[in-house]
Amino acid sequence: MGEAMNIFCSGFEGELFNREGEAWPEADITLVDLAMFAREGYEAQLAIAYISLINHINNFGERDQHLARPIVNITDEAHIITVNPLLARFLTKGLKMWRKLGIWLWLATQNLSDFPDDAKKLLNMIEWWELLVMPPKEVEQVSRFKFLTPEQRQLLLSATKAPGKYTEGVVLSPRVEALFRVVSPALWLALGMTEKHEKAERMRIMREFGCSELEAAVRVAERCFVSG
Repeated sequence: MGEAMNIFCSGFEGELFNREGEAWPEADITLVDLAMFAREGYEAQLAIAYISLINHINNFGERDQHLARPIVNITDEAHIITVNPLLARFLTKGLKMWRKLGIWLWLATQNLSDFPDDAKKLLNMIEWWELLVMPPKEVEQVSRFKFLTPEQRQLLLSATKAPGKYTEGVVLSPRVEALFRVVSPALWLALGMTEKHEKAERMRIMREFGCSELEAAVRVAERCFVSG
């Protein structure tokens, strides 16, 4: 146990975990980038960091439970968290209590296939499913954790998308089952372009006009708006 603890008391881990910290400032939005902890080989560090964040959010909920304002905890690339059985169980226990504290857990992922079976209890508690256009294989992955009627399956398979224009999806909840379409502003689309050829185009614009990446994205958005 001593050797295991020493991992977090020296080196890079020691710089992060074995030092005095500062209290989070009061803010409307707090963004935490777990960076390299999302890589393979850092599962232990990720677990400690994520659990400490969740405990801090829970403390906020306990403190503000009598206020009308809710707390929204959004975890992007959630499969990186739930693939750890310990973290999946930890979130499940927290979610049961958070209803009373006004804390809402939002999980976003592009890889539902990476969710282990241990995450089934957690996903069974999810009230709202927002599912963007997906192929049949991904629909089957959804059915691992949520019972789908034939009508719901057909609704999911009917969603389509037009790159650079719109993306359709389906919302499923106890009260609502509907197809929706997301038509994002051109600038949002330009800022969210992460494909290699899209990044290469931004770099070309940066070099041609001697501008920043943000300015290049604005130029891409203006071009999309005109062509659209």
